[in-house]
Amino acid sequence: MTVPQAALEHRATRLVWWWCVAYSSLTPAGPRRRRRGEIRSHLWESEAAGLHPRRVAFAAVRGAHADLAWAVIAGFGALVRSFATPTPYVVLAAIFPVQAWLGSSMSGHKSAQWFEASGLVGGLAMLCLALAAWFATRHRP
Repeated sequence: MTVPQAALEHRATRLVWWWCVAYSSLTPAGPRRRRRGEIRSHLWESEAAGLHPRRVAFAAVRGAHADLAWAVIAGFGALVRSFATPTPYVVLAAIFPVQAWLGSSMSGHKSAQWFEASGLVGGLAMLCLALAAWFATRHRP
């Protein structure tokens, strides 16, 4: 499918295009390009056929739940694959001590040992998972 390079004329079709860009932005590049190409082509064809812009916008509103479902399904595989790398665990390890500090600072004068322990244990656990993911993905000669 070829994507027309002409600009979208109607405000409604431009809004639908912006919606497509928004919900597809967190998906992997290949599916994102295909989906955006399909939507851009449909929008251009709708304008070329003289379809009323309100009908285009109403169709987009009716299909918004399907768009979000597509984005979740298309992005889920990439999210799962990302947890096979050390990066998310390192990020989570940095978040645990911050969470513990916030929890202990909000507890007032009460004992905040639970928050501090959760920051220590959670941070160390995430670093151990990061190390395990690193060993699992390391290429051996």
